[in-house]
Amino acid sequence: MENVSSVNSASFYIALFGIAMLIFVIFAVMLVYGKTRPVKQGFYGGAITGSSAIPCGRMSSEAESLYALFASKNTKQSEEGSANMMDLKNLLSKLCCFKKDLMSPQQIISAVKELGFSTQQDIQPLGDLTGRCFNKTIPERDLSLQFIKWREAGLTLIHRLCTEGKLSESEVVKAEQLFKKVMEDVQDVAYTQCLATLPKEKKLRSDPEPMMTEDVSYLKSYDGLY
Repeated sequence: MENVSSVNSASFYIALFGIAMLIFVIFAVMLVYGKTRPVKQGFYGGAITGSSAIPCGRMSSEAESLYALFASKNTKQSEEGSANMMDLKNLLSKLCCFKKDLMSPQQIISAVKELGFSTQQDIQPLGDLTGRCFNKTIPERDLSLQFIKWREAGLTLIHRLCTEGKLSESEVVKAEQLFKKVMEDVQDVAYTQCLATLPKEKKLRSDPEPMMTEDVSYLKSYDGLY
C-alpha cells in the first residue's frame, strides 16, 4: 500500500509540474507576441514608416531628395528653421501618403489616417479627402483648390529654408524643380483616381478620342439609307 501511495504521489507532482510548465510556456509566448505584434501599414509601396526620412517617402524620390537637400544645410539649428523643416516634412508626408493610399489596390484609408490637419496646408482633413476620392464624390474645383494650397504652402517653406540655409541660386532652382515634380506626380494620380470624369486638359495620351481625317470630312453622316 505504501508503494502504491508513493507512485500516486509522484504521478500527482509530475502532472502538476507539467501543467505549471505549460502555463509558463503559454504566458511566455503571449508576452513575446505582444511586444512584436506588427503594425498594419498595408502592402502597397512598402511600410509607412520605413527607411525614408519622411513617412511614405519611398513613393517619391523627388520628395526624399528635397528633404535631404535642406537637411544637409543644417537648417534645424535655429528654432524657426527647425519649425519650417517640420512643416516641410509634414507637407511632403501628406503628398506621399496621399499618393500611396490612392494607388493602393485595397482602396482603404491607411497611410494618411495618422497625419494631422494644418490650417496653413489643408482645406479639409486628408482622410476625408481620400475617402471622397475613393467614392469619386469630390468636385474638380475642390481638388484643385487643395493642390493650390499645398503648392503655396510648399513654396513658402522652401523659400524660407533657402534663406535659412543660405542656399546658392542653383540650389534654390533645384529645390523648386524637385517640389514641382512632386506636386505634378501626386496631382496626376489624384486627378485620375479621384474624379469621376477626367478633365479634358488632364486626359492621358492613351485615352481614345473621336477624330476625322480631312479626306472624309466632306462626306455626310451615314444614316443607313442609300
